[in-house]
Amino acid sequence: MSEHRINARLDEETARDLEFLKEFTQQNNSQALKAAIRFYADHLRNEVRQSKQALIESGFVGGFEGPEDLSTNYKQYLAEILDEKYPQ
Repeated sequence: MSEHRINARLDEETARDLEFLKEFTQQNNSQALKAAIRFYADHLRNEVRQSKQALIESGFVGGFEGPEDLSTNYKQYLAEILDEKYPQ
């Protein structure tokens, strides 16, 4: 596993939050920052999963009929429909 070094500027409030995390968890800067980043990333991943699940459960996802490749070839399908509707 490769490691990445970061150099970050923290405002006063964020620096206090980092100090709190370090004291509360007995971790050093690197450990506390890694844990905070992991926690935040996990939180966002969970939100995405919940949003996706809500769309699936609502019937919005998969609730329409059409070609399976519509999201990829929508321009082609639109052009065909417009050509039929407005022949040259």
